Amino acid sequence: MADTDLNAATLTVTITEALAIGHDNGSADSLDFAQTYTHTFSSIVNTSKRIIKLANTNLTEVATFAATTADGAFVRADVRYIRVTNLDGTTALQVGLDDEDSDAAYTSLAANSSIMYTGTTVEGGNGGSTLDNATALKVKGVASHQLEVFIASV
Repeated sequence: MADTDLNAATLTVTITEALAIGHDNGSADSLDFAQTYTHTFSSIVNTSKRIIKLANTNLTEVATFAATTADGAFVRADVRYIRVTNLDGTTALQVGLDDEDSDAAYTSLAANSSIMYTGTTVEGGNGGSTLDNATALKVKGVASHQLEVFIASV
């Protein structure tokens, strides 16, 4: 039988912000506000990357999280990185983590933009005193809205 063991690797995520603001007086010197952020996630061995086309405008569950892999859920404690990219060129997408009980945190994701999560806890109440385990990643957009979901875990 062939050896099918996977070797864990490091996921490197780099965010680059590039902005140089010029002067109206014709000066060649620009104000530079560029910044690069790099974060690494070690021991990654499981990944999932999907492009999803929403069927309608309903709130749609695109990933689930649990203590085990039962029913295809991601193991909550193993998830290190989640990225959702809105592939639509004009329409915002609502994205959030939900604990199916009393807490959920949703945000509006602009067209052609991404949001990243580095954990699976959520607090929907004012004050954020207790983070609860999220059970799902959910989205809401227009019919035929396309998005990409990437999840990396150990």
